[in-house]
Amino acid sequence: MNARSLILSAVLALGPVACSTPSSPTAQPSGGDVPGAAAPADLKRTEVEAPAGAANEPGTATPTPSPGDVTMTTSTVYIIKDNGKRCFAPPCDHYDLFSADAPDKKLQTLHEVDLSAITGGDTEKASELMKRAFSGGLKVEGSLDTRLKAGPAGDAIVLRATRVVD
Repeated sequence: MNARSLILSAVLALGPVACSTPSSPTAQPSGGDVPGAAAPADLKRTEVEAPAGAANEPGTATPTPSPGDVTMTTSTVYIIKDNGKRCFAPPCDHYDLFSADAPDKKLQTLHEVDLSAITGGDTEKASELMKRAFSGGLKVEGSLDTRLKAGPAGDAIVLRATRVVD
């Protein structure tokens, strides 16, 4: 058996497991980037200016885009729900995005939710907020970005949340 046949066998054997939905919410691994991992050098930063008169509300900060991010400047209220998908090749679309105006109509899927502007880097608070996405939905205001070359599966759609809407 040559190397090509071996690789093909591995892909065929592991293919159905690649993007499966776990049977229970307690068996879900935590997602996210590896802490301290450097971005590839070929990613370029896209500067985006905030719209005129767009002041932050007290207690919130503007999220800092990562290298390679393409930022959309409009901020909208969304509902984020975990869809149960888990993949072995990032980015994986873990979340479904709904408009707050039409909570039954799915807009698209998301790969990441950036809560750093809300939590200030507090991982415990971010974890607490993401539990709300697992159990019914988290309502936030934010904007959608695209992180280029996020992993072997391509670009990632990121929701950069600026505040939690109750």
